[in-house]
Amino acid sequence: MEGSSAFRRAVHIVSPVFLVYYLIPETLPGGVSRTAVTLLFLGTAACIEIARMALGIPLLGLRPYEGQRVSAYAQGALGLAFGLFVIKDPNIVVPVFLGMAWIDPLAAFARKRKWPRGLVVAAYFGLFFAAESALGGIPSWSARFLFAALATGAATLMEGPKIPQVDDDLLMQVVPMAVLALASVVVPGAASP
Repeated sequence: MEGSSAFRRAVHIVSPVFLVYYLIPETLPGGVSRTAVTLLFLGTAACIEIARMALGIPLLGLRPYEGQRVSAYAQGALGLAFGLFVIKDPNIVVPVFLGMAWIDPLAAFARKRKWPRGLVVAAYFGLFFAAESALGGIPSWSARFLFAALATGAATLMEGPKIPQVDDDLLMQVVPMAVLALASVVVPGAASP
């Protein structure tokens, strides 16, 4: 089982490679759009997930209870698809996805070691604020701080509870993204240029 945990953590840690989406030109050679390539990737992943569930094929890193439900891998991909196609704003999607990818495994590790929850909360806030600042799309420091606080609260609340059919890899993306999308409409200086 420890090998499965290590594999899941490794997938989390390397998953931000999918954020390369924002670096790909909108139109690729041959007139293929980046959206089409992304949908092809997501569709392939969905087909693999459906086949896995229908045929009972165990994938490396799946937890025992994921056998008859949509896997954390697929739910994480669904969360990213929500960000890319519904939220769209990289100033929201990138920091939230990084938080799910890197803080979720840290939270599991911290729980095992009985570290204080505040450490995980501070790590999420710091990572989110640093990513926001690096992107530079939110001009106001106070708005960045507010966004980091809102995302931290939403994501860390979603990380804890265990809901049988819904994985925190999905919830740690969708809930903070939705909260921040609403905040970007309501808070002056928070909207991306």
